[in-house]
Amino acid sequence: MKYTTLFILAVVVNGFAQDYQILEHNQPITIVPLPQLNTPERECNISILPSGNSLFFMSTRAMKGGRVGNGDLFQSDFINNAWQTPVPITSINTDSGEDEPTFSSDGKEMYFQSWANDWRSLGGPYYHAEKKHGQWVNTGSMGTNINRFFAMQAQAHMGYGTDGMAVSADGNLFIVACGPNYNGPMDMYYSVKNSDGWSFPKLMGISTEGDERSVFIAADNRTIYFSSDGMGGFGGLDIFKVQINENGKLGDPINIGAPFNTPNDDMGFVASADGKSAFFIRNLDIYFADISLLTEEIKPVITDTKEPTDEPISSEPQNPKKMVIEPITVYFDHDKDNLTPRENSKLVNLPSSLAPIHIHGYCDADGSSDYNMNLAKRRCETVKNQLVERGIQRELIEIHVHGENDPAATNKTEIGKAANRRVIIKMD
Repeated sequence: MKYTTLFILAVVVNGFAQDYQILEHNQPITIVPLPQLNTPERECNISILPSGNSLFFMSTRAMKGGRVGNGDLFQSDFINNAWQTPVPITSINTDSGEDEPTFSSDGKEMYFQSWANDWRSLGGPYYHAEKKHGQWVNTGSMGTNINRFFAMQAQAHMGYGTDGMAVSADGNLFIVACGPNYNGPMDMYYSVKNSDGWSFPKLMGISTEGDERSVFIAADNRTIYFSSDGMGGFGGLDIFKVQINENGKLGDPINIGAPFNTPNDDMGFVASADGKSAFFIRNLDIYFADISLLTEEIKPVITDTKEPTDEPISSEPQNPKKMVIEPITVYFDHDKDNLTPRENSKLVNLPSSLAPIHIHGYCDADGSSDYNMNLAKRRCETVKNQLVERGIQRELIEIHVHGENDPAATNKTEIGKAANRRVIIKMD
């Protein structure tokens, strides 16, 4: 399925540990470890070709010289009813760590992450590759907006981490789980491909105050699997499924239930296009389950992926009660109109949307009234420019200059003055 317009609810799911449907399976399910794929090191971020005959994943297993790696991409093929010993994708792997492989419907295009060299100037950390003469060839950056998003995040947070990326089989939807700290809570962001390339990533509506990781888009281009500890369940990270419905809205997430989910961290669920095979990560190893006899609730939509149809995605929220768009306040140093990195990082939390944005600028009472009005205006312009850099349309942003009027605190103390040197960002 190809989407010409895509808005996947750039709002945050309000609250923590909400209750969602948990699937109960009437058929027996056997979870099978795959020792031929696993090592004592880390295996994660699985991807499966729509055919179901090739698995790709990241592993930190030792490479040349017995050294434990920073992460490399591996491939295993299903031959003679058995998964073969994984082989490294040597034409892509470097000493700096490659991860998060994902593929086009025909298996001839790959998207992946790499932190090699100066990824900012090379257009990383996400790249596109093509299979030529039996070998994967890196063809370059996924695009300016994705590169700019990660460069800005890394600068604002003095570093940044990801744990799962997926591109739809039709090549039109990009989703990534990321956050300021690899070991801390992450959120899911999405980008869509249009005539100008990939859009600037926006926060997805299924992100919570908890931790979201390990995203996979099934071959139907509309079924999304991910893990979260912010929606209730069995404890730790649970595996969820959510679909882009025929009306263009995201449905409610569904917990895929036991035995896939346990009190531990369960993640990395992928399903073959025919809905018969599933793989997932438990204790940093790869496991298999035959899901052919399970209900359609857990499976991707079984459809012909060779002839996608154009279908718009609505921007209407699936559950307005779950939306929260609180004002964001950033503070300025005395007589300054530039943002410190810490204050600038707050702007990342503003969801991108088509709603009008109002910027209100204030100062303390030092200086003349005219000077303070001008200073407040410059502060508003600084914030406006930062929001435009983050992909928000300039025409949606309206500036309101208050100067030293409407103080938030007394101007008789230094603490009060600091509270008054502010810009407030509000969304309708």
